[in-house]
Amino acid sequence: MTARNKVLTIMGIIILIGVTSMGFFVFPIGISMCAIVGLCYGCKYKDKLFIRYSSVGLIIGIGLSIYTWCLISSM
Repeated sequence: MTARNKVLTIMGIIILIGVTSMGFFVFPIGISMCAIVGLCYGCKYKDKLFIRYSSVGLIIGIGLSIYTWCLISSM
């Protein structure tokens, strides 16, 4: 198994554990956590494609977290 496959497996496990424990509310947090793991891998192995997609994922995760926080606070 290559390092890239291991990182992708870890990302999948993070999302699956989150979905089973918290339900669909995990996606804003899980996407951000997976993106941080991907950025660490991309910086360590200098994988530009991984860095690019992980940074996009981090931006989306932060945006979803802010949106979820706004929805919960307006209730």
